[in-house]
Amino acid sequence: MTIKKRFLISYIGGIAIACLSLVAIICIVLYVTTGTIPSPGTLYRTFTQQRSLSPEEELAYVKLRGIAKADPEQLKRPQAEVKQMIKQFEGESLGVVVRQNEEIIYYSQDLVEKSLIVHFPQFDANNIETRGTIDNAGRLYRYMKFDFHFKDQSAGTLMILKKENTVLEFMTKWGIVIIVSILVISIGGVLFLNHLLKKTVIQPLENLGAGMSEISTGHLQAPMTSQPEKTALEVKRLTNDFEKMRAALIDSTNEQEKLENNRKELVASISHDLKTPITSIIGYVEGLLDGVADSPEKQARYLQTIHTKAIALNELIEELFLYSKLDAEAVPFHFERININEFLKHLIEEFQLQDRQVLLRLETQSTKPSYVEGDRMQLNRVFVNLIENSLKFQQNDQPLAVTINVLEQDPFVEIRVTDNGQGIAKEQLPYVFDHFYRGEKERSSQTGGSGLGLAIVKQIIDMHEGEVQIESELSQGTTVRILLKKA
Repeated sequence: MTIKKRFLISYIGGIAIACLSLVAIICIVLYVTTGTIPSPGTLYRTFTQQRSLSPEEELAYVKLRGIAKADPEQLKRPQAEVKQMIKQFEGESLGVVVRQNEEIIYYSQDLVEKSLIVHFPQFDANNIETRGTIDNAGRLYRYMKFDFHFKDQSAGTLMILKKENTVLEFMTKWGIVIIVSILVISIGGVLFLNHLLKKTVIQPLENLGAGMSEISTGHLQAPMTSQPEKTALEVKRLTNDFEKMRAALIDSTNEQEKLENNRKELVASISHDLKTPITSIIGYVEGLLDGVADSPEKQARYLQTIHTKAIALNELIEELFLYSKLDAEAVPFHFERININEFLKHLIEEFQLQDRQVLLRLETQSTKPSYVEGDRMQLNRVFVNLIENSLKFQQNDQPLAVTINVLEQDPFVEIRVTDNGQGIAKEQLPYVFDHFYRGEKERSSQTGGSGLGLAIVKQIIDMHEGEVQIESELSQGTTVRILLKKA
């Protein structure tokens, strides 16, 4: 069942339950008080009969009944005292009627004689039913009557009338119309609420459903249908959430495509980089087997080349393995508080002992030590990779000089590694941290680089929740800026 039908049934059911509950309560109360469940007409008559008399009604009834018992002839033609009494009662909004047989011999000025004749109650010599309600020209009157006999034994009736309450009379005459009107208004209200519900909830949900169907078929580019201005707040929020989900799906799909392309490029790069040294090794081994190297000197040169290629291949596999582990966050990091000045000083000393072709210099901003939170072994790999990268791309006409500056920039410590090497073209700078990126293609054969050095640097710094940036110009050198959190 649709939401629209459920709400419609709920509205109608609510009205029906309220009406039935009200009727049931009224019926129970009447049954407890009267012992029966009367009809509306009987209910009204019972209500008027059982209602207490007002002091004016009781006084007028008692006095005029006394006259009717003692000397009923006075009621035929009221004389001074009786006439004055009747006028007094009429001044108190009471009506007086005297009937002889079927003829009205006296009635108050506000009453209509013809209507009295038509609706006059029957003569009851025993006066069993002395109260009731009478219609006079469309107006309801509550009455008390006393039936007696005149001296000539003709039937006589004295009636005291009190005009009914306007509200009670109105409800008696127009109650059915009012009930029908309320029902019509209620049904109209239900239909209006149903229409409002359709515009503010149902239709926006249908639009949302159509948008979701588009998404389920893979059409992510189609935005959600814009909802009407008076759409329910919850539906608007739901639509906005689905729109965010659609945007997230688009981003996820794009990222997935990018990762897939990267994976393909990675596989292709690995295949190429592994194949090149292996092909060389196979070629030289076959040369030895075929006797191409026919002298000890040539054999030694072949073997040296094989050894060099094998070492390069081993380094490539190790870097690739490290890169994969870092990418999968499978490398354990042991963070500690490191005096970065002392750390870099020892690193430079060790590197100088291994390779004296490069001039390394450490510069600090102040004499106070700077501390960072980091992993010694991984940070050592970062700076070794940067220095080795500078060595690979040093200029041919001048010795390589690398300067390491330590600057404090709260809440970071900035470390700048600057060289005077070949530099990097501006258009290549955005890609230098990508895996297997080596700039110009011809450099790979000259430098023997794997293209993973800077990618590994970025991964390690990211694991330190730091930042790495690069600035460079061709023939002007390169500066790598590393920001690490202060400890």
